[in-house]
Amino acid sequence: MKERKVVIENIRWERVQFFIEGRFLDGDFSSPEFYLRNLDESKVMTANEVNIEGDKFSARFSLSNINNGNYLPEDDYLIVVEDEYTYIAQTSETLLDASKLELTNDEQETLNEIIELGDENTIHNFVLSYYGKEFKRSGTSKSTVYTVTPMLSTEVNEFLLSISFKQPKEKLDFYEATMKSIRRNYNKTSFSIRDFIFHLIFNWSKYRNKNNTKDVLFTSDSRAEMSGNFEYIFREMIRQDKDKEYNIHQQFKRHITDRRNFFDKFKFPYLLGKSKYIFVDDFHPMIYRVNFRKDQEIIQVWHAVGTFKTFGYSRVGKSGGNFFNTRSHRNYTKVYVSAENDIPYYAEAFGIKESNVIPTGVPRTDIFFNDKYEKKVTKELYSIYPQIKDKQVILFAPTFRGNGHNSAYYPFFKIDFAKLAKYCEESNSVVLFKMHPFVRNKLKFPKKYNKYFIDISSYREVNNILFITDILISDYSSLVYEFSLFKKPMLFYAYDLEDYVSKRDFYETYTDFVPGKIVQDFDELITSLYNKDFEEEKITNFINKHFKYTDGRSSERLVNDVFNKEK
Repeated sequence: MKERKVVIENIRWERVQFFIEGRFLDGDFSSPEFYLRNLDESKVMTANEVNIEGDKFSARFSLSNINNGNYLPEDDYLIVVEDEYTYIAQTSETLLDASKLELTNDEQETLNEIIELGDENTIHNFVLSYYGKEFKRSGTSKSTVYTVTPMLSTEVNEFLLSISFKQPKEKLDFYEATMKSIRRNYNKTSFSIRDFIFHLIFNWSKYRNKNNTKDVLFTSDSRAEMSGNFEYIFREMIRQDKDKEYNIHQQFKRHITDRRNFFDKFKFPYLLGKSKYIFVDDFHPMIYRVNFRKDQEIIQVWHAVGTFKTFGYSRVGKSGGNFFNTRSHRNYTKVYVSAENDIPYYAEAFGIKESNVIPTGVPRTDIFFNDKYEKKVTKELYSIYPQIKDKQVILFAPTFRGNGHNSAYYPFFKIDFAKLAKYCEESNSVVLFKMHPFVRNKLKFPKKYNKYFIDISSYREVNNILFITDILISDYSSLVYEFSLFKKPMLFYAYDLEDYVSKRDFYETYTDFVPGKIVQDFDELITSLYNKDFEEEKITNFINKHFKYTDGRSSERLVNDVFNKEK
């Protein structure tokens, strides 16, 4: 397969229409289709006109009617060319050449200052901004402005067009405004009533059961059943006959946005006030709104192993982070972690004393030391996915991009499926794609690659998949902690590392931290696979630093620390 490219050499405007002009490099394109596509692949706008002469092309896009007769909506768009394969258009050196611009003295001075800073991406985006355009209502409006900005995005390391549309909020008529006000007041009053009843039941239960020591509650706002760390703690309690000594209760919700059923609206605050031991494994808003008895134990067994990306109060000042004066997390009396290395980070993130963070190990990692469980799971997975047997299994399991579950996506265009399939064919491999549950756009690849690729995103227990995985490809997922225990190779496809650090950041320097080779483009990833270049020597030190115990008895230690110390 030829290494073909689509290169943009010029962007020009005629009224509200812009023209992308350039060349096809290293190969012929038979009948290519040009279109704009946003990063989560939910919007696709076909070019209004395409002209091709030899290896040269010109594609016309109209802002006013490209969207099925409507204007191009606000978003970030890649310029995509579809032929036999899919290509993301790239910028040429010509397009990024500042000497071709006619700059004023002030603009030239600004460019000189940027050049002195030495940030190549900023220099390029300064140049590209001159190919953009701004439209104001009536030519002078400050409140209604539509802007097209060509840029090199640090988020995906690709050239794109950023469309922004600043406009006043639509004024509601009298009826709509009145109904909106009524709904807002109703929701506010309804919440106040529910919150009052919740606190009333909780406080009544708390004082009525002030001497109670025999109730244990497992509760999560993002887990539908007894699973994860909860499951292994619960099993260990049963093994130690704690179920005969304590009353064990469960209160779960599938998702934080779900509503509890009518009965649980009353049962949950009652159990919260009554229980001596309350286990949580994630963010749980309602438990931060109440004042527990001094003898109640609020025990956080966090759903992720280790401390990779920053969270909680470690993100103060960043988007989505708590601020100092909030109550979230602060009422945990115990937090159980994998190693001493995690203590200051978890204490910082939760806003609690470091003495409350205890390194007994993570319960759900116990399965990795259970030979019987491994044989059982391996047999089950071969039954579900028979095409993986006798193959080298590569697990592709990245985290999501975006600002949360409402906007999460993964840029699948950063995967060259053709090259990956060729590697699979030549190495007798199969790739399992396990996308983060938040990812909204769907994985799509040509049907001809079905024998090489399997989408297992709907398979719930990713830890089970690790038993049959030979190579892990990830980026910023905490799954690397669990997989490191297998001492098998890993690749870290971190094409957007600089952007990710600036937005999310890590507790330790990423390049020094990860137990494998970092690659920043797909060609480098494929080369590393062929050359078996994984930097596996990093794994042993990683395990020694991040796991105090590797004996499969973390659940036992945790249960002993919680219940047997009390006696």
